[in-house]
Parts: sequence; C-alpha cells; structure tokens
Amino acid sequence: MVRIREELDANRMESRMQTTNYPTKENRYEVYCDMCGEVFFADEIIFDRVAQAIREGFENPFICDDCRSESDALAYYQ
Repeated sequence: MVRIREELDANRMESRMQTTNYPTKENRYEVYCDMCGEVFFADEIIFDRVAQAIREGFENPFICDDCRSESDALAYYQ
C-alpha cells in the first residue's frame, strides 16, 4: 500500500504548530511567552488562538517550550 508523505507526517506533533525564535515564511507573527516574556514567532493558527483568548479577556495562553518543560518539572517534583 502506497502512502503519501503527508499521511505519514500527519500525526507528528513537531511538524505542526511550532514556534521559532526568528521569523520564517510560515512563522511570521510575534507572540510573547506568558512566563518569561521572550518573543517567539508563530504561524497564523497559533497567533489567532492567542489573540482570540486575549480578546475574550483571558491571560496570554502561550507558554514557550522551555518554560513549559520547567513548569512540568516543578509540578512533578512537588
């Protein structure tokens, strides 16, 4: 059975919704990490989700991978 590359990569999280420290063709929207305040560049989907949450009165829901890992580690050890 022959499968196309997109089918094989469809369930790989690293191929979807990643932010970068620099602007790229896909990641051209600035988002700020709620914990460390660093600037990251996200695709339109992530940017729209963050903007929608802020418009609805919630705090910034974006947390970078480093801060998320640190937060998970602290929660694990408590």
